[in-house]
Amino acid sequence: MINIGISISLSGRYSIQGKESFEGLLLWIKDVNGSGGIFVGDYKKKAPLELVYYDDESSEDKCKKNVEKLILNDRVDLLIGPYSSGLTLAVAPLAGELKKTIWNHGGSSDDITNRGLKNIVSAITPAGEYFKGIVEMVRKIDGSARRIAIFMAEDSGFSASVADGAKECGRKNGFEVAEYKYLSGTNDFNSLLRLAREIEPDLILGAGRMEDDLLLAKQILEDKIRAKAIGLVVAGIKLFHEELGERTCGFLSSCQWERGIHVEPDFGPTPELFFNIFKDEYGKEPDYVAAQGYNIGLIIQRCIGEAGTLDDTALREAANRSDFKTFYGYFRIDPVTGKQLSHKMLTVQWQSGKKFIVYPGEMAEAEETYPGPWV
Repeated sequence: MINIGISISLSGRYSIQGKESFEGLLLWIKDVNGSGGIFVGDYKKKAPLELVYYDDESSEDKCKKNVEKLILNDRVDLLIGPYSSGLTLAVAPLAGELKKTIWNHGGSSDDITNRGLKNIVSAITPAGEYFKGIVEMVRKIDGSARRIAIFMAEDSGFSASVADGAKECGRKNGFEVAEYKYLSGTNDFNSLLRLAREIEPDLILGAGRMEDDLLLAKQILEDKIRAKAIGLVVAGIKLFHEELGERTCGFLSSCQWERGIHVEPDFGPTPELFFNIFKDEYGKEPDYVAAQGYNIGLIIQRCIGEAGTLDDTALREAANRSDFKTFYGYFRIDPVTGKQLSHKMLTVQWQSGKKFIVYPGEMAEAEETYPGPWV
């Protein structure tokens, strides 16, 4: 038996994404056990998977207690990280002290791999690169675009990483960049929107948490801000369309994964097959967070096959050497920091009630709508 542990947000502020990433993980476990398990060289046979999990309620303190329990009491063989950058940062040092690698599928803040931690294997593109594609796309199609307005939650490490990356990319591409800071959970963006209106931004970017970006989108539409393009982190998940309906038309986002991604996996399901088995299992289409849950399982599976053991150090070394593709995209990490180096973000846009990849060009499913319908 291979015991896998995870502290996951099944309730609290991260529960929507936490539940879906957990569903992706559960589906991977079901598929592996349906084939008899994972072959472990040390055992000379396949071993089935058993999952030990606890709800961290989106709380850092609860998450720390859960991780300590998983390592010391449950003695799990493998530890999958929680959902969200904040929770991942909260438990990574503790796991390191207890000599346990965190297989990170849900924390993208650049701080996670910039703190000198030696126990991270990160499968996802760092947050600093989230909006790079949107900025590059706007510049490519509109040489006259000049100004970017970025809204960011100053009390969120993830939001800060996304905003910092967007600022750097914007300035490199010749934009003037203005930043508008707020505290996560704000109930009114109108004063900041009035300030942003004064600079007449060509591109508005929202780098907040889910609830922040949703409110920002609604108030942008109510205030009739006439930016040529609007990109929000939250616009990458289906909840955005559930909340805004037809008003989503034209909004951009960056996604870690989409069904239409053009990739031929070295092993595991294709993007289309994953989409279908997830939909068959849960009766809904998967967001990219569901793909992240399944994908971290595939990475672990590959590393166990390479190392032939469940030893944590040997598995980390196998991850350090790895360079492959899954349905999720490319996997290759920095062997020192565990930072993901190869996986690329996709720029998506809502058009006629559906989400399409519009950038980069070699991945595009549809041509971008620019300027947006607000102009």
